[in-house]
Amino acid sequence: MKKGIFPFLCLLLSLSLGLSASATAAEVKSKPTDLLSEESFAFAYSDLSGTRLLSDNSDRPKRFIQAIYAPGLQTAITYVKHQRQSEKSNGRQTAWNFDHDEGELFKVAKGKLTENETVILTTKDAFQGHTFLKYKALTKGGFTKTTLRSVESIKKRKIKKQGLIGEVSKEIQIGLVEFQRGKGQLPLASIVLSTPKGLVFQDMVGNDDPNSTWRVEDGGEIKPEWFNVLFVTKSKSGYSLAIENWGSEGTYTMILQQKDRTFQLVADGARYTYPV
Repeated sequence: MKKGIFPFLCLLLSLSLGLSASATAAEVKSKPTDLLSEESFAFAYSDLSGTRLLSDNSDRPKRFIQAIYAPGLQTAITYVKHQRQSEKSNGRQTAWNFDHDEGELFKVAKGKLTENETVILTTKDAFQGHTFLKYKALTKGGFTKTTLRSVESIKKRKIKKQGLIGEVSKEIQIGLVEFQRGKGQLPLASIVLSTPKGLVFQDMVGNDDPNSTWRVEDGGEIKPEWFNVLFVTKSKSGYSLAIENWGSEGTYTMILQQKDRTFQLVADGARYTYPV
């Protein structure tokens, strides 16, 4: 996941999370212990055999001991070595270029993963205070009318189209909502988490390019089936999730944590997979 080299990252909204340097001792003491930290995560992808992983995070790679490869599914990993880029590399972060790409090499301790999959590497205490929730991906369906009315009321914009990405239960659902565009407004879409206690949003602001509104060469389209959830957790602070967005040029993955009605970006990574 080579940050800073993919044009599509310029189309995505980034959020930051941090403590003020002027926080009082009392504020620091009361800081929630379930806050996710960027330091605890890295992004990688699997090779053709599903037994090796490659990450571009070179900061103390031995600290990563687990890999999340599907909702609620983790496997132990072992750091092997730094792999240098070969002259045969085509610049893609794919299983077919795995042996030629540069990065930190890990071995899956037992079993194998699906080939060419994005995975999340974690440290031992990455999810302190979190419970992993069962999650089911969906290929059809949408939010209820009641939920959609609430979405429009909160965002002050009419909905153009919407669809579910998946669900933990009928009461806890994740979906994509695209809003109608008014005069002087930029395109707006949101990843929406619907829960018994309310809605949580991750806004995505598009641009005026009809061919690359949300991602490079997307034709102005954004669809629920282009998103893949890697995990959902629950803690005292609310819900957290990792969601991958597929595009023609590659994938972009965000780890998000709830803060009130919005998600805060914890960490993100990308893979350049455009066909050669």
